[in-house]
Amino acid sequence: KGKLFDLGTYPAGVPSNDESFIIGELYAIKQEPEFAWAIGQLDDYEGVTIEPDEVQLYKRELVDVYSDNRVAKAWIYWYSRSVEGKPLIESGDLVQYLQQKT
Repeated sequence: KGKLFDLGTYPAGVPSNDESFIIGELYAIKQEPEFAWAIGQLDDYEGVTIEPDEVQLYKRELVDVYSDNRVAKAWIYWYSRSVEGKPLIESGDLVQYLQQKT
């Protein structure tokens, strides 16, 4: 559950308590011993791991995801700054939104 916003160069997901959903992709790591390395790389890319002079862009949180009438736990990166005044992607589907935008 969450809302997706258009920040221009990338999207921003924020948690929501209403019935808004973000459409995304769910990945599984087959080599469990490599999970720590992989999630560390993603944290670095998403701006979770920061230097002392940087501002954190995203925070990672374990959430329930809904897929094929099942609920699973997965990590999501929530945007940690303000989305005020940014366009809401009403469908929650970034790919569909970008296709309609062009």
